[in-house]
Amino acid sequence: MRSNLRNLIAAVAAAPLVLAVVPGAAADGPRHPAELPRLERGATFPRCTPQDLAAAGFPDHLHEWHWRGWVPPVDADGQPYGPGTLCVRGMLADRPDLDSGDAAQRLGPWILLHNPAYEACDILTFMEVLDLAQRTVTGLLDLAPADSLVVVNPDNTSQYRELSGLGTWRLYRRQGGRALIQPIGTLQARTLDGHAAFMLAADWTLDSALPADLPPWLHHGLVGYLAEDGANLVSYMAEFRPQGPILYRPAIVDAVLAGEPDRDPGRDRERYRKACYSAFLMGWELVENRGGLDALRSFLHQVQGGVPLDEASGRVYGLDLAGLARSLDPVEIGEPAGLRLEPTRPHEAP
Repeated sequence: MRSNLRNLIAAVAAAPLVLAVVPGAAADGPRHPAELPRLERGATFPRCTPQDLAAAGFPDHLHEWHWRGWVPPVDADGQPYGPGTLCVRGMLADRPDLDSGDAAQRLGPWILLHNPAYEACDILTFMEVLDLAQRTVTGLLDLAPADSLVVVNPDNTSQYRELSGLGTWRLYRRQGGRALIQPIGTLQARTLDGHAAFMLAADWTLDSALPADLPPWLHHGLVGYLAEDGANLVSYMAEFRPQGPILYRPAIVDAVLAGEPDRDPGRDRERYRKACYSAFLMGWELVENRGGLDALRSFLHQVQGGVPLDEASGRVYGLDLAGLARSLDPVEIGEPAGLRLEPTRPHEAP
């Protein structure tokens, strides 16, 4: 099984799994999603001009550890974290905060369950990304998960489909404090491991840290935004654009993302991806053009402190949530000015 995992990654991956940093943006401006400004606490919003979006599409910095020259970040205690830090050259690193067992790996809020036939380092490549994702999301939102999340890695895609009832266009299924993900090797081979990890981190943080449930358009919009899924979603939309409009109104977004999957796989895939893209655009507009991360943190912290959702929204954004959703309606606003609609290849180093 260990060799099968390695063979799958080697055979399907579109880019070599070597660690790397992003080269500096081209002198005449960004031409790659990873050359666009990062989502950081000190970022200036909006981060991208229409010219940036026309040249590079939406930002995507979640493939860098697969490129040559990657150097893991270091926390305030001098501890490196993220890809390349739990296992070094196939050997477990000395990390007292890691509890590594035959069929379970524990680090921070994550409990990763897997078939004991896998070696720890086969599994910890994803745990490293989860650790990076959680630290990043917590740093951006000043929110941390209130509890642990059990993440189950199935043996293969067939098992994932059987246990989750989902198609592979949905990267995981979370029910309460337990999530079933697509097999780690499959996510890595599809170059979606970073996006899946950041989605899980944002999803679990928002759900467990807040006493009230955000409406689906806002919850999923922020999850997609924090997971930098825009470039992927634009690429997915290329299939559907010839058939007509691709954007949903907030009520449809809520219905699709809060409901059960459509029984027809093709229809579910289309509706789910359109709803995710519409929610992402609402999250993008909210953060990029409605006060940045400062406004978002203020809203979330008030909700965390017990302020009702509508009241918190009114204090920060001047509208209750229904009004805020109407003001962010992607059918009315459309895609960002200048946005490149042709698919990009953010997993390939610039």
